[in-house]
Amino acid sequence: MENAGELLEWLGEREFFGVKLGLDQTRELFRRIGSPEKRLRFIHIAGSNGKGSTGALLEAALRNAGFRTGFYSSPHLADVNERFRIDGEPVDDLRLAGALERVRGAADAMQAECGMRVTYFEAATAAAALLFAGAETDFAVWETGMGGRLDATNIVTPVATVITTISLEHTEYLGNTLAAIASEKAGILKPGVPLFPGRSIPPEAYEVIAARARELGVGITRPPEAPAKAVLSVENGIPYQCFEGRKLRLLGAHQRGNLLLAECVLNYLAEHFHFDAAKAAAGFSKAQWPARFQVFPKENMVFDGAHNPECAEVLASTLREVWPGETFSFIYGSFADKNSEAFLRTLAPLAADFTFIPVNSTRPSRAPEVLAELLHGIAPDIPSRPSDLRTALEAETPHRKVLCGSLHLCGEALAMRRKRRYVSSRY
Repeated sequence: MENAGELLEWLGEREFFGVKLGLDQTRELFRRIGSPEKRLRFIHIAGSNGKGSTGALLEAALRNAGFRTGFYSSPHLADVNERFRIDGEPVDDLRLAGALERVRGAADAMQAECGMRVTYFEAATAAAALLFAGAETDFAVWETGMGGRLDATNIVTPVATVITTISLEHTEYLGNTLAAIASEKAGILKPGVPLFPGRSIPPEAYEVIAARARELGVGITRPPEAPAKAVLSVENGIPYQCFEGRKLRLLGAHQRGNLLLAECVLNYLAEHFHFDAAKAAAGFSKAQWPARFQVFPKENMVFDGAHNPECAEVLASTLREVWPGETFSFIYGSFADKNSEAFLRTLAPLAADFTFIPVNSTRPSRAPEVLAELLHGIAPDIPSRPSDLRTALEAETPHRKVLCGSLHLCGEALAMRRKRRYVSSRY
């Protein structure tokens, strides 16, 4: 067997998305590695935001019910192994290398015989299916990458389909209207497989999804509205929110909505696969999802991967709910294709100051000087400074620090905390 480093280098050399006119290439790759997807039960999750949190809640609940679980998600934060979780833990290098070796063999043969060039995401998705089938997982929580209809994850027939939210994102790939993006996300629907859409999907997007569901004869179950407020408690310095008899480590009103959505899916699964829904639901309080309003009480710091204006609104709302009346020292960096002006405009009322940093990635990021100019145009009285990530994290400040703007920044910061090498994720 090749070593893990060589195989991860091969994976990293793959084109990330490539030109996709259909899923034939993905199907051929899966066929050549033995069709592992046919031995798995999938819960397929798409959406603009909230996929990972909803998936983490479902995975924790199913594991609490006694099931063996797989969880495939993207992007990773600090290292590639995080994309592939079995029973809540990232797979080790040996397991991952074994799966990637099989995928590489199939991919090389496809290129030699048919001229097909397997992409990074196709290869990672195939490896996930091999890993979960090899571990004999009972359920695989299966998160789409970017879209839905042409996403490599979409070759499976799941036992339940979830669409969390719809907002304007990846418009160069998915379309520049909510309706167009909703149509791409709705591409994961399968005939007769029940759909669980989030309550916060905008009406114009929801109608597109519902129309597709009607065409396919798909039943729809939506969660109730999340309560406007929750009671906050602190255990060992970690804040939790409690509402309507539920306890949740993931903070913010949006996470209450994600929990209620996951609960709908869980109740359906309990009925059809005959397990105790209440026992499973007790696992919700154990769910964690790094870099999504992740609180570090000793350092007086929060990591949040918020990266678009919608996420900024959620971040601001959660900060107000958890620490009312406080102002914060924001550490912010952004890719060049993000709407930084709208993001900064949302956070400015909560800011004591900003530190602007570049994002460590092959993708172009906004220069700290450009971000400072944007802030000056919005709120000229708020001080700002350029820095690098490590210096910004270690700097003394009387205010709580909030690192935000990109999951890549949070991933690099987490790698620093763990004293591990950071492996940048393109998505």
